[in-house]
Amino acid sequence: MSAVAGAQPRPAPAKPTAPAKPTAPTAPTTPTTPADPTTAPADGSGQPVEMTEDAPADMEGTSEDPDAPKVAGEQEETKAPPKASRSGYPIELALRPITLLQNMSEVSIDPHLEVSPLQFTTALRARYGITRQVQIGLTYVLGAAYDDPDTLASDKVGFHPGRAVGLDLTVLLQNWIGVRVGVPVYINPVATSLAIGIPLQFTFGNKVLIGGLDDLLNIRLTKFAPSFYNEAANAANAEAFNTNTVTRRGDLKFSAFGVYNQKPNLAFILRASLTLENFDTGRSDGGKGLVTAIRAGLTFSPKRFLDLGFSLGFDDMARSGTFGPGGYLAFRI
Repeated sequence: MSAVAGAQPRPAPAKPTAPAKPTAPTAPTTPTTPADPTTAPADGSGQPVEMTEDAPADMEGTSEDPDAPKVAGEQEETKAPPKASRSGYPIELALRPITLLQNMSEVSIDPHLEVSPLQFTTALRARYGITRQVQIGLTYVLGAAYDDPDTLASDKVGFHPGRAVGLDLTVLLQNWIGVRVGVPVYINPVATSLAIGIPLQFTFGNKVLIGGLDDLLNIRLTKFAPSFYNEAANAANAEAFNTNTVTRRGDLKFSAFGVYNQKPNLAFILRASLTLENFDTGRSDGGKGLVTAIRAGLTFSPKRFLDLGFSLGFDDMARSGTFGPGGYLAFRI
């Protein structure tokens, strides 16, 4: 047994294998078309399954609950931003309040002229807002040009320093109404009066303002009732007092004005008034009786703190010589 086993041939040794040849680079594959989102992966049979979209239960949307909680990711309805509220002192004349804002100051002058007989008066006015509802004011007649009643024989117009000054207080009762009380004083001779106004303002939209009655009464307290508008009338009353003639007891004035803002910084103004001088409708000593005045003009505000104005009109419609121009300049801080 051992001899037979030893005679069996040995297995041939394995031949060494040749090294593998490098494979050639494969061509880039074409991207496959993305799957249709309406189809799902193939089922067990290998066929794709179509996805069906459920129709809404209510096409009209009547079953929606507005109080239902919002789902994350859903687009919420955007709301319009709230309108910006106005703050500060408006540049529009039609939107300005009766009184200044708290701690605001204003200085203004308003020269005006009558052509025949030639008369010119200009006054300096200052206002200060103590609070939003309370305002204090100061008025001083800077000067005037007129024929001095002391020298009527010379018939010469000259310039004279102003002699009228006074304080006033305005209290805002509502946004559309206030009360103004002042004490005008004429310096030589000393004459005083009580001035009362009920300023009214009604705004329509952003462009139109109607108001009036801001200088309703001027009542004599001593000697005669001084005027801040007409220094020639003050001089005539002072001369009448010195010669023991009748002096002016005061005025009752019904005034109105309208403002139209053609642009925010440009406004057209119309003013009219009916005055009972010396509280009388007829021409009498110390006054001209019933006087009707009308004036039209415009105000331009190149800056929020600056106003420039110009006007034309009659101080007495019964006398053509009272026609003349007027100016206005105001500065606020």
